[in-house]
Amino acid sequence: MLFSISDALPLLTVSAENAARQIVRACKRGQAELVISIPAKVAVKFDALFPAVMSQLLSVANKILPEPGGVGTQRVKGRDSTSAWSPSWLTTLNEEAAVRNNEVLQ
Repeated sequence: MLFSISDALPLLTVSAENAARQIVRACKRGQAELVISIPAKVAVKFDALFPAVMSQLLSVANKILPEPGGVGTQRVKGRDSTSAWSPSWLTTLNEEAAVRNNEVLQ
């Protein structure tokens, strides 16, 4: 649920087209590393400045994430995993992109 919502927030993500342009430019320049989104850039800087704090934050995040098989005892695909928050108006941009990119299974 969290990933489908965060993937749909405009300030936290970049479009596939934008990411592809950045990747091609980085390859042409021979860049060894490319960090694309603003949150990822902030995380990289934060980790460089405060590695121990970042390690602790990631440890906490790891404890919050569901365990393997966290959807219960049955196996489901990601598209079949829903909650009260997802799908909803929060994931509208994702759903529109899926239709636009022909990624919706009927």
